[in-house]
Amino acid sequence: MHGDPPHDTSANHHVDSRALDRTRFKVVDDGGETLVIPLKDNYRWGDDELRLRSLVLDARGHVVSAGFPKFFNYGEHEGHDRAFAEAMARGAVQFAEKLDGSLLVADRIAGAARLRTRGSRTLGEFAPDVEPTVAAHYPKLTEFLRRDPLLEDHSLLFEFVSPARAVVLRYEAPRFHLLGAVSKRTLTPRWDAPMLDHVTRETGVAQAAVHALPADLDDALAHVRAWKGSEGVVARFVTADGAPRLLKIKTAAYLRLHAYRTRLGAGRARRVAWLLDLCDGSELLPRLARFGLDWEAVEFARHEVNDWLARRAEAHARLATFTAVLTPWLGARDRTEKRSFVERVRALLAEDARFPEPWWFAVAMRLFDGPESDAVLVVDAAVLDESPQTLRGWRSDRDRELRMILTAPVRDDD
Repeated sequence: MHGDPPHDTSANHHVDSRALDRTRFKVVDDGGETLVIPLKDNYRWGDDELRLRSLVLDARGHVVSAGFPKFFNYGEHEGHDRAFAEAMARGAVQFAEKLDGSLLVADRIAGAARLRTRGSRTLGEFAPDVEPTVAAHYPKLTEFLRRDPLLEDHSLLFEFVSPARAVVLRYEAPRFHLLGAVSKRTLTPRWDAPMLDHVTRETGVAQAAVHALPADLDDALAHVRAWKGSEGVVARFVTADGAPRLLKIKTAAYLRLHAYRTRLGAGRARRVAWLLDLCDGSELLPRLARFGLDWEAVEFARHEVNDWLARRAEAHARLATFTAVLTPWLGARDRTEKRSFVERVRALLAEDARFPEPWWFAVAMRLFDGPESDAVLVVDAAVLDESPQTLRGWRSDRDRELRMILTAPVRDDD
């Protein structure tokens, strides 16, 4: 394999990475190649930029790996919605299952088989999950990537699902699903049956299921949106002028769960628990019900909230011990006594292993200078990894802060 000559990429699509808008696209030069992906806050897409969703270029700027071009949700792009409606009227749309996993791009580059994620040149942190899955379930895949003529000028696209990599939905076992291919010469997607059947037959990777839906557009949309336990479908069609195009239609249940995950993930569930002043995770559902959130929303928050409540309870227990030790030293809290108090606190913190964190000194100062609630605020800020000033701001209007979290806009770019 290592003796194979590198494939000539001169016929592949060329991108001048120097001309790209670096305020909206991330361009990373590494190992003689260039990765091009959109920045996370890139909301604007020109038609000539859709191809830039996930590309790897060689040193001359020719594409050596290509993900699907950017495609939109139904209702997100008027022109694409109109083309979809026209294709529906012609009866020329396929509806493939939208899988809730991670996109993998497979290539042959310089004679070697390569797998990568959409946002990287490599598998990165996915390697410990993906590589054993290939070995166990798809042993023919690597040799197919090395030898099959399709890989001379195409990237293959797979969705990787795994219980260890759950996004919103949970799958029972790690698996690949074949989605299609992208031409490295034109950057157009392919999903034609002969090509997909060939890849499945040679690799053992099952194709994403194709669903039969009502011919009427509104009926088809209503049908998909009512599904449970599914992300939805990807509509695959060719426009009247011959352009292959993809469009996402999500189920209502998935969009609700995705919103819960977005609004209650990444530490926001802990913030909600603090704003609600929870003592136990069982209080979460009744306290959130008045904001219109249901059991499914709470399930996304429960583990993170319970973990934080346990750490907060442990910190508060140490605060009670700390306060009991310091109380006899407080005296009348007269300024003339503060120097002696500070020296005794520093000596305690240097020797007592129960209070190793540096913020205990700030707690002691709050106990001396103000009400005990200020000391509690310092402890809570430390457990939340926020500043006491931030928590004071949240506390000034708890309902406003809660509504900002629970009604925040959700961006769906999956």
